Amino acid sequence: MKKFLLRFIIIGNFSFLFFLSCTDKNYTVTNPNYEGNFEFQSLTVDNIVSGRSYITSPKLGNHEYLYSGSKNNYNCEFTLIDITSYYALNAYPDIIASPDTVDSMILKIYLSDESLIQIPEILLTYLHSENDSIFHEDETLFNEFDPNEFPDKIALGTFQLSQEDTNSAMNSIEIIIKDTANIRDFMFYLDDTSKCLLLSQTETSDFIKIYSSESNYQPEFYIFYSVTDSTDSSYVSSFSLPVLQDVTLINTPEFLFLPQDSLYIGGSIFQSILEFSLAPFSVLPDQFLIKEDSYLYLETPFDETVSINVLAYTLSDSIDSSEHFITVDEEYSVDKSIYMPNWFEDGKLKIGIQSYLQYALTQEIEHFGINLQGSINNDPFSILSVVKPDSSYSTISIEYVSNQ
Repeated sequence: MKKFLLRFIIIGNFSFLFFLSCTDKNYTVTNPNYEGNFEFQSLTVDNIVSGRSYITSPKLGNHEYLYSGSKNNYNCEFTLIDITSYYALNAYPDIIASPDTVDSMILKIYLSDESLIQIPEILLTYLHSENDSIFHEDETLFNEFDPNEFPDKIALGTFQLSQEDTNSAMNSIEIIIKDTANIRDFMFYLDDTSKCLLLSQTETSDFIKIYSSESNYQPEFYIFYSVTDSTDSSYVSSFSLPVLQDVTLINTPEFLFLPQDSLYIGGSIFQSILEFSLAPFSVLPDQFLIKEDSYLYLETPFDETVSINVLAYTLSDSIDSSEHFITVDEEYSVDKSIYMPNWFEDGKLKIGIQSYLQYALTQEIEHFGINLQGSINNDPFSILSVVKPDSSYSTISIEYVSNQ
C-alpha cells in the first residue's frame, strides 16, 4: 500500500511539473486540480502601462467588401478587379479568335444593401497593360496608383441597378456591353490572361458597399456569343471570366484633429502598442501559476454604435520609436500563437493576459509588449478610441498560486 501511495505521489508531481514546463502557446494556461491548502493570491498594479498608436496603409485585399464613395472622410474613388481569360483561351479558342460572334458582355457585382434603390455614377474602364497584372490586392495602395498612366484604356460604360433576379434575393449592379467596337477592342487583348478593370466614382458623397471576391457573392463577368448548329439554327451561349483578385484603394484623411491623449484602433489604418514593466511582478514566487481571471483594464469612451472587434497579439520584436501617431511602412511583427481574448465591460476594454504574462514572466517568450489591431471583418471606416494608459487609466489585475 505504501509503495502504491508513493508511486501515486511521484506520478502526480511529475504531471504537475510537466504542465508548468509546457510551452505549447497555442493553448492558454489552465489550472490543474489542486489538492491541499493552496490559495490564490491577488496582485493589482496601476500606472505601469504606456501606449501609442501608429498608422499603416489600408490593405483590404482579404476583405469581404468593396466600396465606392466617401465615408467618415475616407474617400473610395477607385476599385480594381482582376479577371483572367486563361481558361477561356483553352476552352473557347474559336470565340476568342472570332470576336464578331460575341453579342454582349456583362459585369455583375452584388450589393450588400438590399434596400438600395439608387446608385451613384460608377464608371467601368478596362486598363490594358503589357504585364499580366497591374496590381496586387495586398500591396497596391491609393497613393501608388494613377489610372492616367495607362495609354490603352477602354471605357466600357456606367453601372446600373440590375433587373430583379428571381433566382437570388440579392440586389446587384451591372454593365451590359453591346457596343461592337468596345467588344472587339476588349477581345483583342484576351491573349493577356490577366485583365484589370477599374471602377471609379467622382461623386464621392454617395457611398455603397458591394461584395468582393472574398465573399460568397463574387463579381461575375460573362461573355455571350452566338452559335450556329448544323441545321443553321442559331442560339446564344456564354462563358465566364473568373475574378482573381479585387481591392478598393482607400484615400485616407488627415487625423490631426484626433485627441493626443487617446489610443486608436481600426479605421483600416490604426493600430496601437501597449508596453509595461515586468518589475512589479518580481514579488511573485519562483514557481507560480497565473489564474485565468487575470486582466489588463483600459478605460474607453465606448460607443455602442461602433462595432469593433479588437485583436490583441504579443509583439515579436522591440519598437524603436516612441512617437505617437507614427506612420510605418510595414506592420510590426506579432506572435499570433498566444490568444488574448478581450471585450468591453463597464466602460473598459478588458484584455485577458494570463497566457501572455505566464510565458513572459517565465521567460518562455521575450516581453516586447502587446499589439492591438482591428479584425479584417470590422467596418474599415470605424475607429475605436481608448484613453491613453500613460494618463493613469490602466490597471493590471492577476491571481496566482505558488507551487511551493
